[in-house]
Amino acid sequence: MENNYFEQFNTYGKAATESAKALETLNTKIFGQLTQKNMELFNSAIEINNRFVSLLGNTKDVQTLLTEQAQLTSEYTGKVVEVIRDASEIVVGSSDEYQAWFEDSVKSAAEFGREAATTLSKNAA
Repeated sequence: MENNYFEQFNTYGKAATESAKALETLNTKIFGQLTQKNMELFNSAIEINNRFVSLLGNTKDVQTLLTEQAQLTSEYTGKVVEVIRDASEIVVGSSDEYQAWFEDSVKSAAEFGREAATTLSKNAA
């Protein structure tokens, strides 16, 4: 009887560990995707900044400088909007994966609870 308790607890522990590993994998995947988008934005900012510095050194006319600066700003704003849109899609898309993980975890916990209740009621009888 007592051995059965330990077996059930061991089974529950393994299921909890597997669930935690699945969550870690999911979090790592999503974090990696969001980090990639962040790096795209960072690289774009560096590129725009380099182009602006180059523009400062090569442009003699103030009007041309202002026009080019406006174009660079518009270009960077477009990149920011694109990255925000992509990041939003990543987060929204991950909700289904998190939902599946959560449902599996609840199902596993419920099964363990039923098994433990069955064992306790058998032992009490």
